[in-house]
Amino acid sequence: MTGLITKLVGLSAYTGLVAITLPHLQTLNLPSPSLKVLTDVLPFLQPAPNSSAPAEPFQCLPQNYTTQLVSLDPLVIYIHNFLSEADIPALLAAGEPAFKPSYVYKDGRRQGTPDRTSSSAGLPIDDAAVKCVLARAERFMGTTLAPGRDEMGPPQLVRYTAGQRFNVHHDWYDTFQPDRATGRDRRWNRVASFFAILEDGCVGGETWFPKVEAVAPQDRAEEGTAPWRRFEKGGLAFKPVRGNAVFWVNLHANGTGDERVVHAGLPLAEGLKTAMNIWPKRYLGPEAWGAREKGEVVVDEAETDPV
Repeated sequence: MTGLITKLVGLSAYTGLVAITLPHLQTLNLPSPSLKVLTDVLPFLQPAPNSSAPAEPFQCLPQNYTTQLVSLDPLVIYIHNFLSEADIPALLAAGEPAFKPSYVYKDGRRQGTPDRTSSSAGLPIDDAAVKCVLARAERFMGTTLAPGRDEMGPPQLVRYTAGQRFNVHHDWYDTFQPDRATGRDRRWNRVASFFAILEDGCVGGETWFPKVEAVAPQDRAEEGTAPWRRFEKGGLAFKPVRGNAVFWVNLHANGTGDERVVHAGLPLAEGLKTAMNIWPKRYLGPEAWGAREKGEVVVDEAETDPV
């Protein structure tokens, strides 16, 4: 108690001294006493060591990425630095609470399957980081999507741990799906896919395209520089690299699915891999055109994939 009284007396005396001298310091154009002076004289006024400032709000900044053409037909493009170092923790924070076992869409209903053993989390499309990355993906696609008709669709995080996998599958649906969210007379399918890596602390876990061949043979590339490799069973396997992404087109010009872009998430030997799925949606039908009305609720089909 005596120590506390001594400190309070000291603070009172110092405050009185400041009140007396401050006008004279200002007249002399000298700097006025600062909080640092107070904390130097009275250390008990310093903030607790574990206190932290509130996190700054996410800022959507331009991202400089580069691309490599993997295959022209079907179109497959590798994107270096598609996600920024600011995007990744913000996306993880947005999806972390929602992770649950992954499902597929099979025989007209959502169900679990031993073909897919990962975890998935739908991302909120109103989140600042999610909107930023979706806008970047939409710009990347150029004129592939028709404004006022098509949209980016709800994205998804997917996570693999040791032993988990997703066997060979395709992202497109066998038929265009009805718009159950709004009841409009229109149908949709996934015209393209982005698969972007957020966490790559793993062994294994490549993304394998068994029917895709590279434009240029990888044996011509400088050893260790190619982000993909020829797989033993044919096709190409892409190593997970934090921030990088693979983009491909799912549908032929007539709207049917392209069997050549079937792919698989190979099992992890150890560690963890987290990625972001983006599935731009193309609409057909009498009510395909027209922006979504304010207040419409989107049913999150991002938790399911066709097989």
